Amino acid sequence: MDEPRRATPPDRNPVAIAVAVFYVLLFAALVWPIYPRFATIEPRVLAMPFSLFYVVVGLLFSFFVLFGYYLWERKRETVDRDPNGSSG
Repeated sequence: MDEPRRATPPDRNPVAIAVAVFYVLLFAALVWPIYPRFATIEPRVLAMPFSLFYVVVGLLFSFFVLFGYYLWERKRETVDRDPNGSSG
């Protein structure tokens, strides 16, 4: 009898795995039990309570990591489509 075909797993992209791990760690840093250690009003940083500054820094890191991953994937797709770099 014919065996059913199995879908081939997608290539494991180490950069995508690193980004996923970063976001899991960022999530962990912004919830209990880690966040309460930084949930203080004093000191103030850039006129914000430290707890708010901590969240804003996490948000900025998140943005830059995701933007960098977007650029990396876009470059990788361009190279995959046209490995010689010729345009047309």
